[in-house]
Amino acid sequence: MITAFKVIVVIILVISFLLTIGEQEDKKLQENMAFLCAISMALFFASLVWL
Repeated sequence: MITAFKVIVVIILVISFLLTIGEQEDKKLQENMAFLCAISMALFFASLVWL
């Protein structure tokens, strides 16, 4: 279960990072994806420490 959580968080991290880099026209979407990327990065590191 913990491994599945980590895998899902990494998938979200990669997708949001790629959308942050690739989006050029919609700045609001780019900001939202950057926020999602930062949150998923924090969740991943927290899961490494506590789980």
